[in-house]
Amino acid sequence: MLGLYIHIPFCNRKCFYCDFFSIKYNAILADQYIRALIKHTKQFKNKKIHSVYIGGGTPSTLSLKQIQLLLESLRNIFDLSQLQEFTFELNPESSSAKKLNLLKALGVNRLSIGLQSTENMFLKFLGREHTFENFCDTYNAARNENFDNINIDLIYGLQNQSIKKWKETLQKILFFDSEHLSLYPLSLEENTLFYKNTITTNDDIQRNMYDEAVIILTMNGYNHYEISNWAKKNKESFHNTNYWRNFEYIGIGAGAAGYFNAVRYKNIMDIKKYIRLLQSKKKYHKLNDISLRCENEYINKQLYEKEKIMLGLRLLYEGLSIDNFNNPKYKAVLLKCLNDKILKKQNGQIILSQKYVYIYNHIISKFFI
Repeated sequence: MLGLYIHIPFCNRKCFYCDFFSIKYNAILADQYIRALIKHTKQFKNKKIHSVYIGGGTPSTLSLKQIQLLLESLRNIFDLSQLQEFTFELNPESSSAKKLNLLKALGVNRLSIGLQSTENMFLKFLGREHTFENFCDTYNAARNENFDNINIDLIYGLQNQSIKKWKETLQKILFFDSEHLSLYPLSLEENTLFYKNTITTNDDIQRNMYDEAVIILTMNGYNHYEISNWAKKNKESFHNTNYWRNFEYIGIGAGAAGYFNAVRYKNIMDIKKYIRLLQSKKKYHKLNDISLRCENEYINKQLYEKEKIMLGLRLLYEGLSIDNFNNPKYKAVLLKCLNDKILKKQNGQIILSQKYVYIYNHIISKFFI
């Protein structure tokens, strides 16, 4: 099960909380970047791909022509005969009916819409360029194009956001009956405007908001299948679930991460250098081009076993086979966690008890002290 992730590092404006690699959209630079992306993908020509995820940044900032060029090239370069999911991220302010129509025509079968809040005051606080009304228009336009697999992103635990306001947000979201929801607590990352301006968050309030989401979404037909993700039946994200299963994926684009041929890597976070390097290359046959990367880590057996546990326990229903804990050190911690009912055994799988989901990082650390 090989995935493909393509990073589009362009936005109309940087959100105040965002630390993802992105710059302001420039049409000429974006043209050059798309051509570089296509050249990069040719290093993996004819690889059989089971899922595609185009993220960012904001992929929907691309023009119709740029989107068409990129998506059509993927079908010419990769073997997509067994493609199961093709996700495209978009924001309401840079979407249009024409773009949605084009995405549908070119094989995209899943959308991920960055809403973040149903309250315009909080959207403004976050530095988002759209309003809730813009989102409604985009969502309805997507449904009119017969997209039947849509994810909505939300952020909770905002400064001055009450539990009551958060519950109202969840009730509004339920009205849309989307197939998938991704909920993330506001985190204050370095190199963001929020961090520089010392915006604060409250862990206890965020925990209470998370607990409310678990109750409300579960009562309304959403399966809490991963720590931050809820889905209707059979609408779990295939691409992201394979991340947590520790399957490999190719990362294309400046700033993109990948895991391929037992190597985890990250591409350079310099768009102009990325373009320049690819423009200088005349042959496409060489895989794993080191010059395009800023990080490389070989995943040996021991590291693979560690990552398998770290990632697999995020899958709340699927969990991990007990066979993944054969290492004596892991087995001892597992027995202690089972005894304390932090983890539980279910049909030969080890899963995280619901009570401890919110402190997942703390639980995982027990295995690797």
